[in-house]
Amino acid sequence: MRTGQCLFPTDMKCFVCGSTLDIHRHHIFSGTANRKRSEQFGCWCYLCARHHNMSDEGVHFNRELDLKLKRMAQQAWERNYGTREEFIATFGKSWL
Repeated sequence: MRTGQCLFPTDMKCFVCGSTLDIHRHHIFSGTANRKRSEQFGCWCYLCARHHNMSDEGVHFNRELDLKLKRMAQQAWERNYGTREEFIATFGKSWL
């Protein structure tokens, strides 16, 4: 299983709205261990402050956006790295 490839676009703009202002790096799977795994397997994306943690629209407060990113990351992970069972073994559960 190879690692290191980001599963989302890596240009410095918000994945949600395309803004280039106040960009944050968001690790899609949270918790200490899963944050490290998110980094290892490219399960992160750039978000503007509004879509990260500075408004109710932010992924940390908007469950719908959080689940959308988790599902997209899992689908990309399964295409690039392994099976659903391997994903669950790596991240602890499935979001699909």
